[in-house]
Amino acid sequence: MRRNLSPVAVQLLLVLLFVIWSNSFTAINHLRGIFSPMELILARFFPVSLFCTTFLLLKKERRTESVEILRYEPLRIVGMGLTGVAGYNYFLYLGQSEVKPGAAALLTTLAPLFTLILAIIILREKVPLRRTVGIILAFAGLYFVVKWGKVGLGRVTGISHAEVRYALITALAPLSWSLYTIIGKDMVKKRSPLTVTYLSIIIGTIPFLFSASTRFFATVSGMSLTHLIALFHLSVLCTMVGFWIWVTALRYLPATSVASFIYLNPPLAALFGWLFFKEEITVLFLFGSAVVLIGLYLAQSKKDLPET
Repeated sequence: MRRNLSPVAVQLLLVLLFVIWSNSFTAINHLRGIFSPMELILARFFPVSLFCTTFLLLKKERRTESVEILRYEPLRIVGMGLTGVAGYNYFLYLGQSEVKPGAAALLTTLAPLFTLILAIIILREKVPLRRTVGIILAFAGLYFVVKWGKVGLGRVTGISHAEVRYALITALAPLSWSLYTIIGKDMVKKRSPLTVTYLSIIIGTIPFLFSASTRFFATVSGMSLTHLIALFHLSVLCTMVGFWIWVTALRYLPATSVASFIYLNPPLAALFGWLFFKEEITVLFLFGSAVVLIGLYLAQSKKDLPET
């Protein structure tokens, strides 16, 4: 019998997730110095997909469930792989060729708005007015942080200096992630979040296998310690741990409620900039962050949380 997570546990997992994900943009930017977008996706996901394959094959229950998913819901699981792994990461990595980490973090926060629209259209999700107001308010607070807070992201958030086409390309990443969220929502109601997550990672990695050229392997073998640390962060923490937390949260909460936590990305990135790089904290940053938190509070309705 499945044990339900408590409301606090679900929310803490999502906060932990964005502590991890808020640092991914810097890692991506560092690795883009040696990898092309296609190569970086392969470097990040190939070792993870090998682990996921082994994990699913080791136990009969997981093998059986994987086969059932591939047999009865092939379009859904392929869709999750192509949007959550292939689409999101390709567009994000390509966009960061010209759009800096802070601006990329801001653009990914379009995901809750995309998810709100898709959840209403596709899932027929009845979104309470309180949650809609919360999502919009959190975005307004986030814009305030980025525009006037000038903390951590202050030097790099302005996308006006980047080519517009790269900003638009980057915006396709949160759209892909919203589709991943919507597709996965129904699946995890009846399937193991871990099986769904790992199977989608394996499928999403397949299109990038042709990037495994001689140059790719030479680059991997010549990686520095900082590159290895950045890749570990992306592969293990952001992917294996992060994807599982996200899909698990979808089992308990509406898609729009889970997606609203994405607004934590830029404020947390700025906070870590203050902690690790001694960047200044301003009053306007604190004010904007408070608005983001109020929006998140409004977006989380008690009836959305599991019973304890």
